[in-house]
Amino acid sequence: MKTQAYSAGTIINALATGYGCAFGLDLRLRVRVDFEVDDNVIIEDRIERKSVVLDTVLNHFGLNAVVEVRSEIPKGSGLGSSSAFLNALLLAIYKHLSKPLNAEDILRLNAKLSLKCGISYTGAFDDASASLLGGIVLTNNVNMQILRWEFKKAKAVVLIPNFERGEIDLGKIRSDKSLVKKAVEFARKGDYKNAMYYNTLHYCRAIGYPLEIVEVVKDLDCCCGLSGNGPCFVAFGDVKEVREVWKAYGDVIETKIVNEPCDDVVVTSNLFSSL
Repeated sequence: MKTQAYSAGTIINALATGYGCAFGLDLRLRVRVDFEVDDNVIIEDRIERKSVVLDTVLNHFGLNAVVEVRSEIPKGSGLGSSSAFLNALLLAIYKHLSKPLNAEDILRLNAKLSLKCGISYTGAFDDASASLLGGIVLTNNVNMQILRWEFKKAKAVVLIPNFERGEIDLGKIRSDKSLVKKAVEFARKGDYKNAMYYNTLHYCRAIGYPLEIVEVVKDLDCCCGLSGNGPCFVAFGDVKEVREVWKAYGDVIETKIVNEPCDDVVVTSNLFSSL
């Protein structure tokens, strides 16, 4: 069984307020799953390993599987690699069990399993939604509902900086939410440029990343900011100049926003809530 899911770039990180905003990136994680086995194994870069996450997901369904992973998404980068893995795995399981590919069921189970496995502070419902559905999503991660979903044709770039991920201090991140609340209001209006900027101001200060990376390109015709908990930064829009400027800070990947679901999922109104 072969399935795939997209990477997710961040507009608003949900850690501070419970509201997240993300977009699907055309960096893909693909899995090939064999269910006719007696033990659970992940194979990645030709290396076999055990995984608590894999065990937790498969135990939920009473299954065993060998999962071969091929991913274009940098791990531990703030680009939704865990959400993409869970989406791809759940799609494979649903197909194996001949279950309807209901987006609501898959996304909410993704978030619940993410919390259970301890790989997310909020369930990452925003990342999961962008990874499965593509486009741009604004979500309430607490209620696991999508507030806004739209498609936007745009090129994008990802900066993999030459520094490591900073320490996540939830107390510091949640002590003053004013900037992120502004970001949420901008996102509600579809003003993603300002939403990303105010989100980045907050999280770069709280985690300790240099604001300079965004400041040097914020006046260009693009939306740019920190992705997830970092250390990666993302931008979309007219990113030609951004790509050149960001090369001074690390490696730059060129990609685009994806504007269709990663599989033939059924999207129902129950997944959505009004603004």
